[in-house]
Amino acid sequence: MMISLVRRFHLAWRALGAIALLLNMASATGDDNPGARLVEGAGGVPLVVQEWGNPDGIPVLLLHGFSFGSVAFKHQVGQLEEELRLIAPDLRGHGLSGKPWTEAAYAGTEVWAGDISRIVAAYDLEKPLIVAWSFGGYVAVNYLRHCGSNCASGLMLVGSLAGIVPRPPPPDPGDVARPPMKGNARVDNYQQLFDNAEWLARVMSYQPPSDADLLEKQFTIVMMPPHVRRAMAGLALDNQDIAGDLRLPVMFVHGAKDTSVPAASVSAAVAKLANARSLSLPNVGHSPFAETPALFNQILLDFARTTRTP
Repeated sequence: MMISLVRRFHLAWRALGAIALLLNMASATGDDNPGARLVEGAGGVPLVVQEWGNPDGIPVLLLHGFSFGSVAFKHQVGQLEEELRLIAPDLRGHGLSGKPWTEAAYAGTEVWAGDISRIVAAYDLEKPLIVAWSFGGYVAVNYLRHCGSNCASGLMLVGSLAGIVPRPPPPDPGDVARPPMKGNARVDNYQQLFDNAEWLARVMSYQPPSDADLLEKQFTIVMMPPHVRRAMAGLALDNQDIAGDLRLPVMFVHGAKDTSVPAASVSAAVAKLANARSLSLPNVGHSPFAETPALFNQILLDFARTTRTP
């Protein structure tokens, strides 16, 4: 047991080094980007936000998924900076941002919408394009619920149904392509947390991740403590009631091998929206922006151009 824990701590420290190296590499691509700053979120929660790209470019807000952070979008650093201004926060409870102890700090839709509103105001973003991965899709729609569809130029949902249709049943446990869940990250136990981090890091993509990517993901996952996971366990994650109000351009981008976002559910979500379409990427899992970054970046750039306000 102790040997296993020591080994996992060692792997975590290696992951920290990998993240630092990646950020240093990103900084070298152009004028010390990405640059981080603190933004005070709803209720005073400190939010760490990264920015890179063209300060005069099309504003794009990148929202990561549950258990992860803005570092998930490392493949968009240095790739899109000529035309886009990219803003990527660590959501509350995640990554480098504040992690309140109370369940109320994560409950409902208003705190999440409030965080995004404060980030938009802090960066003076004019109707940004919102690109939201997985759980980030719920955060994006929470923001639009309280601010209105006119607060964004468009919405790209990546591996996310955003509560627009009912959540599909969990993947078949007999699916040999998806290993069974390991560990319980909601309990205050290092072994359980590390086991779950390894499992979650692996199932995020269809193709096996590189050693460096796996370590980076594991390290990011364990930065979200069990008390936050317990507090968020009861979130409703249901936005079916406002689907008809979402009249901005919406694009669903999902991996054909992503068992958590079935094609039938994506089609049902597209049918419920006034101005939506979808794009399925073959041989890709839950993380298209990381699994096929060149293709994803071109899709993002093309969508941003079509949603730009004259």
